[in-house]
Amino acid sequence: MKKQLMILLFTLSTVLGLNAKCDWSTLKLKQWNERNLYKWQVSGQVLDDTCVDYMFMVYDFQTKKTDTVYDIRGIVQVQFNVKGKYKLYLKVWNRCEKCDTALYRPLEIVQFPGANVSFKPLSQDCKKYMFAMNYIKGMPAKDTCMEYYMVFYKGPWMDTMSQKEWDNLTDYQIGMEYEFPDADFLGYTQTRLADFTFKDSGRVLMYAQWWNKCLRQDTFMFRRLDVCKRTNSSEVKEVVKLEPMIVPNPADGGFIISMSGVTQYEVVDMNGRVVLKGEYREGDIISTENLKEGLYYVKTNRSLQPIVIKH
Repeated sequence: MKKQLMILLFTLSTVLGLNAKCDWSTLKLKQWNERNLYKWQVSGQVLDDTCVDYMFMVYDFQTKKTDTVYDIRGIVQVQFNVKGKYKLYLKVWNRCEKCDTALYRPLEIVQFPGANVSFKPLSQDCKKYMFAMNYIKGMPAKDTCMEYYMVFYKGPWMDTMSQKEWDNLTDYQIGMEYEFPDADFLGYTQTRLADFTFKDSGRVLMYAQWWNKCLRQDTFMFRRLDVCKRTNSSEVKEVVKLEPMIVPNPADGGFIISMSGVTQYEVVDMNGRVVLKGEYREGDIISTENLKEGLYYVKTNRSLQPIVIKH
């Protein structure tokens, strides 16, 4: 898992033309994706030949139509809004030598609605965080096909970014630019709800992966963190006044209360009936798998907060 990256380099089947004068061995295709947004890049020394041209196409098995996709410097981007089967087709030809080849990548788009990840420092130790990945909507909470991963990186590349770049770029843009070197690897988790303690403060990039091992389809989400980021005194006072946070909210299979220490809790439905209660310790996961969908309230000796259960 340490070396598993979002950037997958496919060595694809090459269909050679009748004329074997052309050497297509350097031709490569890279693929990135986050949820249903896919990006491909073609590269290779053979593309330096001014006689060589190429064209991207996407075939939709549902509509049985083929659309040409226009590239910018060898990069194309396609967002699939309908689940189903597709095929990316890249045709490359040498008009001088009159030979061609094709690279293709079959896709089955399985949408991952509701994919999201939230995080919160657990206590006064600013290096200890709790992370929660949402269940995928429409999938059973105990689906044995689903696997959840969170991987953490920290390195000099992030520190060289100006504060303006770090603040203004999106998580996705930062993730797409980062090379994920092994030297920056901090660790990973293999559960949907997990805590992670960072050794050092500073900028961290995390990516979460929802992996359906049965369909061999996944989606990614990047998140940047400023571990133990300094704040002025007025901001610190404001944070101290905040009530414990319910994560995630809405919840599916369970939630945590971002607080330190031990407290008694109750989960109350809209009729005032106590449906769950017990003692809560920092980092515990309160299961909601047996609760019906709807609005509830989480009551502790420190706060009363609403939570939505949505399976």
